Amino acid sequence: MNKVINFGCRLNNFEGKKIEELLPKKDESIVVINSCAVTNETERQVRQTIRKIKKQNPNSKLILTGCAAQISPSKYNQMEEVDYLVDNINKLKPETWKNDFKVKKNENFIDDIFNHSNDADPRLEGESTGPRESLVIQQGCNHRCTFCIIPFGRGNNRSFDPKFLINEVKKNVDNGVKEIVLTGVDISDYGSDFDNQYSMSHLIIDILNQTNLERIRLSSIDCVEIDKDFDQVIQNPRVMPHLHLSIQSGDNMILKRMKRRHNANDVRDFINHCRSLRNEITFGADIIAGFPTETEEMFNNTYRLLKDCKISHLHIFPFSPKKGTAAARMPQLQKFIIKKRAQELRKLGDEILDKVKKELLLPRKVLIEEVNTGAVVGYDQNYIKHQIPMFGLPIGEIVTA
Repeated sequence: MNKVINFGCRLNNFEGKKIEELLPKKDESIVVINSCAVTNETERQVRQTIRKIKKQNPNSKLILTGCAAQISPSKYNQMEEVDYLVDNINKLKPETWKNDFKVKKNENFIDDIFNHSNDADPRLEGESTGPRESLVIQQGCNHRCTFCIIPFGRGNNRSFDPKFLINEVKKNVDNGVKEIVLTGVDISDYGSDFDNQYSMSHLIIDILNQTNLERIRLSSIDCVEIDKDFDQVIQNPRVMPHLHLSIQSGDNMILKRMKRRHNANDVRDFINHCRSLRNEITFGADIIAGFPTETEEMFNNTYRLLKDCKISHLHIFPFSPKKGTAAARMPQLQKFIIKKRAQELRKLGDEILDKVKKELLLPRKVLIEEVNTGAVVGYDQNYIKHQIPMFGLPIGEIVTA
């Protein structure tokens, strides 16, 4: 039986779903590992999974794709368990999966992703969709943060055609999708590669005007890439009032050493401005704990920013040096300090989330995504998970809690 094992981000999960659609339906066993390379630990887990899967399925064809394969093809080609490598440009193309994979040869593998941008359109067939689906609006990233290797796995920013994306939304709505999450590598940079002035905000406004989609949600955004038309976006009731920000630190010197585009005041100003437009809005953030050279005072600046801005949905990443990045060559903190700071930030995030939940007095509109015995499970407008004791309600229903 053919299957796909996904590592990493929402984008990878979407692509894994598409690969499942493309895999041949013949009586053969193909295991695709859709890898991630965001940290050394993630790659260790990828290699461990490769060995485990091949040991459990010695007669299966094991095919590796994703960012780990793209960034380090020679390393994974040397693993005897790997039968075939597929690059990130070709992995969503139907012709790729028509290969019989009988011979371990990778002459079609694209090593230089920066000079090959012929991506397949990211579309799912109707039978694959659920009540909440991702819509991949762009690929790649033009920035070179000192801790991040992902541009070398994804290439530079490439925005998908807005007409194609709007048609995909219409198709999803016709198939019963109630909420779509805009996703990609750097979605707030959407449209910067177009000749005309067209941005993520323009795309969202066109989706709202040209489709009957009930709920639209954004994945991680960069606050300094947002344009003035975003005010119109965030005030629309069909746009979910929860934004996840790629902040990484609340200290200006650390942000410079990360080569981020914002400073702490940019984050404060953006959050305050959004709240002035829509008072029920909530925020999440990606934060790296223990970045190289981070002092206690620098850490405290991050702690204060999160607390002052009431950022409730925290994704805390203890710093892990990634081979090939500038940050890996900087003076490193001791692991016990990194671990301690990550724990403190996670505790703070739990405390803020508890307070935010109590302050959200509006009716909770929950999109049902699971049905358990005697209860339904789903997320509300502010991306808070609920388990509600209800009977007889189908997946895809939006209920008031």
